[in-house]
Amino acid sequence: MKQNDVIVIGSGISGLLSALALTREGKKVVILEKDSHIGGVCRSYDVNGYRVDTGPHAITRLENGPLKELMDKYFKITPQFIPFGKYHVRIGGEVKPFPWSINAWLTFGLIPMTDRLLLMRALFNALYLANAGKDYSNITLSEVLPDKISMTTRRFLDWLCYFMVGTSIEQAPISRFVDNKTHHSRSIPYVGKIYDLFMKEGATDQGYPKGGLQSIVNSILASFPKDHVEIKTNERVLKMDCSERVEGVITSEDSYDCDAVVYSGFSSNLPDLIEGLPAAYTQNLATIRRVRSLTIWLGLTKKIFTNYGSEMWVDADPYAWIVPTTNYDPTLAPRGNQLVGFGFTLPGEYDSSTIKKKAFQTIVDNIPDIEKHIDMIHYQELIPEKASWGINCGFGDVRTPIKNLYCVGTDTTKRSAGVNRAAYSVLNLLDVIRSDGNL
Repeated sequence: MKQNDVIVIGSGISGLLSALALTREGKKVVILEKDSHIGGVCRSYDVNGYRVDTGPHAITRLENGPLKELMDKYFKITPQFIPFGKYHVRIGGEVKPFPWSINAWLTFGLIPMTDRLLLMRALFNALYLANAGKDYSNITLSEVLPDKISMTTRRFLDWLCYFMVGTSIEQAPISRFVDNKTHHSRSIPYVGKIYDLFMKEGATDQGYPKGGLQSIVNSILASFPKDHVEIKTNERVLKMDCSERVEGVITSEDSYDCDAVVYSGFSSNLPDLIEGLPAAYTQNLATIRRVRSLTIWLGLTKKIFTNYGSEMWVDADPYAWIVPTTNYDPTLAPRGNQLVGFGFTLPGEYDSSTIKKKAFQTIVDNIPDIEKHIDMIHYQELIPEKASWGINCGFGDVRTPIKNLYCVGTDTTKRSAGVNRAAYSVLNLLDVIRSDGNL
C-alpha cells in the first residue's frame, strides 16, 4: 500500500475545499474520484457553444460567510464574483422584485394585503420566541402560519422552503431559518433567512462567479501547493478496511494506506464501504433524504430575461428558479445569445421523461414566445443537496465511529445551503481535526 497523510474520497466542492485546506496546512493528500471529471455539482462544461453550470447557483454570504473565510485563508487566486442582483417573483404572469424590506413587503401586491399583515405578526411572534430560546428544531413552518392565509401565499412560502430546505412547508423546521453569521459557536446569533426576507435589503452580499462555477474549481486547483496533492479520476472506492481506524482504502485500481480519510461522498453510502458500523449510526444514515432537482438550460437567440437578477416562479409546477447566467457573463453564450438556467424541485418519486416534459411545458406556459428563440436545450438531473433539512430526516456528522475517518459535505451540517453549506462542513472538519491534535 502507498502511505499518504490524508485520502480525500470524492472531488466535489466539499472534497476539493477539504483537500486545499489540508494541503495548505502541510498535509500530503490524494483525492480519489470515481468519475472522469472533478467538481461534482459545482462545475461547468460546454454544450453546443454554451457554457452551462451544474444547476443555477447564487454564491451567498460573500462578505463574511464560510466560503469567504476559506478563500481568505487558503486561496492563492480568488474567483471574481459579479453582484447577483435582485430576486424577482413571478405570480399570475406578473413579475415584481422580492420584498426584502418591511416597506416592500407591505406593498408587495402579488399576495393579499391581509396575508401580508398576518405573516408580519407571525414573524414577530417567531422572532420573540426564538430570542427567548424556544427550540424550533421539531416545529415546522406550517405550524406557526396563520390559518387564514390564501393558497397563493402558502405556495409562495412553500417555494421558499423547497429551495432553502429541500422539502415542503409541512416538513421544514423553523430552526432552518435561525442561523449564525459564522460557523463559530462564539459568534453573535442573528435570525437568518426569515429576517432577511422581511427586515432588510437582501442579496447584497451574493454573487455569480465570472466564467461560471468552473472558475471556483479552477481557483482551488491553482491554489494547491506544489507536490502536496494528487488527483486520481476514474478510480472508484470499493472498500475501507477498518477496525477502530481506517487501515486501508481499496479502489478499483489500487490500494492506499494513510493517517486519515476524509469522505465527501454520500454519508448514507458509508455502510456499503465499511463493515460493522454501529447499528444506531447506520440507522440514522438510512433516514437521510437527498434533494433532487432538474435543470433545463436554454440557449436563446433573443434576450428574453432583461431583469438583472433571478426569478422565482411560484405558479410553476414543479416550482422553478430561473437564472440568466449571461446577464452576468455574456461570454457563456455565443455573441448576442442568452443562456438561462431553469431549476426545478422534484418530488421523491418521479418519472424522468414525464417530469422533463412537464417542466418544459411550464417554461412555455409562462413565456409563450420562448420556443421560437430556442437555439440549445440541455437537461440535468442533479442532487444539489445531499440531505434535506426536514423534520424526521436524518443528517450525518463530521465525526464518525471510526477514529481517523471524517465526513464532509451538505449531509454533515445543518447550516445554509449549496456551496456555503459545503464550506461550513469543511470549517467544521478543520475544527474537529485540530481538536484531535492532527493539525
